[in-house]
Amino acid sequence: MKKLLRKRGIWKLFILLGCVAIVYFSFQILSIRVLSTHHRKERESAHHNTEVDLETDSKLPEKKKYLLNQNIHVRSGKLPHEPSDSKKIRFTSKVNRASKLRQVSQKVPIGKFQARVEEPVEDPQVDVEQIKAKWSLHWTRGVQDIHQSLYLPDREGLFTCLKTKKRLPASQINDDYCDCPDSSDEPGTSACPNGRFYCRFQLPGSPAQSIPSSRVNDGICDCCDTSDEWANVTLDNDLKLPDSKTYAVYQAPCHNHCDLLLKKKGAQDKVQALGARLKHKYLQAAGQLGKERETYGANGVFYLLSQGCANVVMSGYKYNICPFKKITQQHGSEPTVNLGEKPSWIQVHSGIYQLLMSDGAGFPCPNGLKRSTVITFQCGLQDQVTSVQENERCKYEVIYLTPAAC
Repeated sequence: MKKLLRKRGIWKLFILLGCVAIVYFSFQILSIRVLSTHHRKERESAHHNTEVDLETDSKLPEKKKYLLNQNIHVRSGKLPHEPSDSKKIRFTSKVNRASKLRQVSQKVPIGKFQARVEEPVEDPQVDVEQIKAKWSLHWTRGVQDIHQSLYLPDREGLFTCLKTKKRLPASQINDDYCDCPDSSDEPGTSACPNGRFYCRFQLPGSPAQSIPSSRVNDGICDCCDTSDEWANVTLDNDLKLPDSKTYAVYQAPCHNHCDLLLKKKGAQDKVQALGARLKHKYLQAAGQLGKERETYGANGVFYLLSQGCANVVMSGYKYNICPFKKITQQHGSEPTVNLGEKPSWIQVHSGIYQLLMSDGAGFPCPNGLKRSTVITFQCGLQDQVTSVQENERCKYEVIYLTPAAC
């Protein structure tokens, strides 16, 4: 034994085994400490995870108010997003339950308290009512309903000019002084030169009715609901017409006559429905046409009118109107005058059909101008010319009713 202990190799082995033992026990001690710390944190976390019973908690009434105000229905201690057997809401915090409830009830706004439970589904009906109420408070005279939002002030109380983007206080809208270079700040007054005033009442299904803003408060009732004459300005006696009905002009003081327009539109809608049935005959007549079909409108619907002429006498003049061919005028025994013989469409869509008959007789038109005629086709139950007028020198306008335009 003594011989073995004297050998250096044995001492080296003992030293090596001692080092291994020290490392092993150190690792074990470290593992025990880590596990202990982990278990202690779990216990602390479990201690801080509190359960608040909605039926027994002393702060229940205030929390119910928060929830109900945000459209979360609390019935029998249940929330819509929890399982059917759940009667509690779980909150996670680093403080005790009493302190947490005081913070929620006294400091946390409704929205933040709500977010701890669940984002609610907002009631769309409430939003619509809020928008209506907001618009009713900020309705701007002379602006279409679809553009009212453009005139709401921003957070700084400013309005931005629609085109030039100049910013100015919202109080300067409709103050009878033109501030925006694009005239957009005075839609309800006559202050700006290039503004447009939109009547408050609009016929359903019809293009928006508007007038130049220069006609606002001019003593002439342009809008059927009198919205353009809000200042009740009347014409001077020397400017008033003796009988406004004869000239189809309404003068201030204005009276609402929108009901008459609605009745008239109702009658037009009936004519439109009946005319649409008669339109089939005109489409059928164009069935034989080839590539030239579009010359006579969509699907050649006006082709049948080109196969005949309408003769009318107005203001002592006899007119022979042959759409797509030639229009002539004759006064008494004087020679016949050509009012146009070259057809071309001005507009043939969106319910508006205007045909230009150009290249008529030139003499005695000024500056070498040749006569021309615009035929406006409108919906009617039969082919009929109702109006022929010379609104400008050597320029004529014809109103032609026909089922083809329905």
